[in-house]
Amino acid sequence: MILEIWTILNPIIKTLIYLTALYSIGSVLFKFHFQQYFNKEISLYCRKIIKSNSLLGILISVAGFVSISGNLGGDIESIFELELIVLSLESMLGKSCILLIIGFIFLNLSYYFQPLLTNILQLTGVIILILSFIIVGHSLSKGIYSQILLLIHLFCISYWLGSFLPLRHMCIIKNYKNLHVVAHNFGVYATFYVVLLILTGLIFSYLLLGGISPIITSTYGNVLLGKILVVSIILLLGATNKFKIVPNLKTNLTVGQIKLKRSIDVELILTCFVLFLTSILTTSLPTPTAM
Repeated sequence: MILEIWTILNPIIKTLIYLTALYSIGSVLFKFHFQQYFNKEISLYCRKIIKSNSLLGILISVAGFVSISGNLGGDIESIFELELIVLSLESMLGKSCILLIIGFIFLNLSYYFQPLLTNILQLTGVIILILSFIIVGHSLSKGIYSQILLLIHLFCISYWLGSFLPLRHMCIIKNYKNLHVVAHNFGVYATFYVVLLILTGLIFSYLLLGGISPIITSTYGNVLLGKILVVSIILLLGATNKFKIVPNLKTNLTVGQIKLKRSIDVELILTCFVLFLTSILTTSLPTPTAM
């Protein structure tokens, strides 16, 4: 029964780690690209996103670390056993959780300092968070090339996810004049990021599957196919934003804000589902090449 609880909890914890880490990284990237168009309210909002996400990330990462000893022992009491905690610290998964905690701490501290030190702390935090993902998981089985692919993939998806909350907030601010400029430029940069996102995702998936047929013949491949389909819907919504909704912001800002906010809300929900499927792939299913 306890093992069944961990089977349920592990994907949930992993999903929350993805959410907090990728949104934190993405918020830093969004600020880097578009800070020149921010007013004071948006600047403060982005800082608060990083602060709140990183604080939640610390708590979730601690839960992730605790779950390691729980899985090793097979019961709830195991999370308090010193020997299992030591084993957790020595494992790569445990080291990943420690890096996550450190990375989130750097991002959280950045809220309290002046711009120069803030940028240094945020850059350091982002690097540490990225490293925490590439030292564990399926990417290790394929060596340095798959790790590089995953690194690029994470940056690209973070750029996309990190835009959702700030853009959504800009849609709420009445007559936010820079929304069209930010949304337009986001789409311009997104073209580059999305191409890299798709290429690295497909190559990485091919390496893990060991071919094309396992996407149909294996459970891992079926879940991955479902993830790809949902991602395709998100990209389609993004394309609709770029070519239809964003141009309308210039002619009718109020209506454009409403439509863009609705689209972002849908993308947020779909993204959570994609990250949940990703957590299933990384915590519960072996790759076909590992079977």
